[in-house]
Amino acid sequence: MPGKAILAPDQEMIRYAITDGAIHSLLHEEDPRLQNFRLCNACGSCTPYCPARINDSGANGDPGYLARRVTAALQAGRSPGLDLDDCVQCYSCETVCPRSVSIGGIINAVYETERLQPVFRRMLLDRGGLPPRAFLPLYTERGHFHKFIAKAVRYPYPVDGRAIDEVRLLLLRPVDASAFSVPGHRPPRRLLARPDRVFHLNSCCAFNYPGADLSQKMILAALGIRYETSAMQTCCGGAPHYMGGAGFADRLLLTARNLSVIRDAFEPGGEIAVTGICPTCSDSYAAALDMLSRSPNREVVNAALARIGREVTGPEAFVVANILDLYPLYLDELRRLVKRRLTGLAVGVHVSCHYRKMNGTLAVPPGLLDLTAVTGARITRSVMEHYCCGGVKNLFDRHRKSRPLELSRLNRLVRQDFMNNRLDVMVVDCPGCELVYDHMGVPVLHITELLALAMGADPRETVCIQGHLTSLSPALDRIGIL
Repeated sequence: MPGKAILAPDQEMIRYAITDGAIHSLLHEEDPRLQNFRLCNACGSCTPYCPARINDSGANGDPGYLARRVTAALQAGRSPGLDLDDCVQCYSCETVCPRSVSIGGIINAVYETERLQPVFRRMLLDRGGLPPRAFLPLYTERGHFHKFIAKAVRYPYPVDGRAIDEVRLLLLRPVDASAFSVPGHRPPRRLLARPDRVFHLNSCCAFNYPGADLSQKMILAALGIRYETSAMQTCCGGAPHYMGGAGFADRLLLTARNLSVIRDAFEPGGEIAVTGICPTCSDSYAAALDMLSRSPNREVVNAALARIGREVTGPEAFVVANILDLYPLYLDELRRLVKRRLTGLAVGVHVSCHYRKMNGTLAVPPGLLDLTAVTGARITRSVMEHYCCGGVKNLFDRHRKSRPLELSRLNRLVRQDFMNNRLDVMVVDCPGCELVYDHMGVPVLHITELLALAMGADPRETVCIQGHLTSLSPALDRIGIL
């Protein structure tokens, strides 16, 4: 086991940081993240899959790297021995930890305390989420300004001004994280039944890949699943949270407010399935529903929501219907809907870290493999399936530091693996991962886009391949789609 190799002095330092370190000057004693951090027993299980460890070429073979470096930073109250930007907020540490200890969560708590990324918080206050301009630097510094403009004109920001006012009123009177009870292991997720109707979430990152969102709606319609949307739905807080612009309580309040909006779109009674193309959204809603299942937490949230005339009740009525759980319920129907098999297309698969976090395992779920197989594409498995793509946060950090072309070591390993396996396209479940692959020069499709192509969708009108930064034309032309 990795933990066997952590030296006694390192274990002692880690235990000191947990019990007496300067992190206590940053966080309230009852902060759920500090309570969670105290469960760490310095076993080292979190280290092997950590992007910060992988990106440090001198750290290979050091199982104590992550816990030691992080706790050294936390002892000092900030980051003398660890650049907090090294953490890409993938939460692989939490996913693999036997006790669900979240090193990423405690680092995020430091971000929240120091407000390292106020720009994303300002966007929440000004626009209720990450508007198109949040992504502008990712286009201009690579010469793709024209693609940004084309998307901004065709797919305007969908949030109602009244919703933005509600978000502003919520966030300008913040709630301290210590007001909430400690989350433990999430209970097993309810088995998903085939819904007749769903609420389809508008994702902030969908701006970059409108084809993923249009493909999702096409698939839902083809399966006979009615979907609801609302301009009153705002960002769930997930992306700003992981990039240091929204706190623990902010994210919970934003998601709870959206649950109130979603309930307004459905008649009383019955189960409400919440779906979308973004696993970060799925994880935000799953985490919020877990927190809201506790009455004391719900009372704190509703006291804040009362300021904007909202309330969240009956969290048990909601179920998170992530596409990797929803669409596998319809495999037979999807097979019948395929109009052109993508035979000859060599693909790899990558599952987002936040979907893994939600499910508590690094394993590639059968859902993504089964859905990809439906299209007829040839799947090549790889050891890199189990690792983070490099992270959207890392992508933004590189641009913020004026190093947009400087790929991380993990980025380079992922890209080299793609080339070594002679793949045509990577298939992902996350628009954030799609953005990372696209920026490292790897042709990539969201699973909804791949399915839509197999179902006969127009590559440009529906899948919007012209908006991708890395061209898909060579691969699609070779199999006769273009």
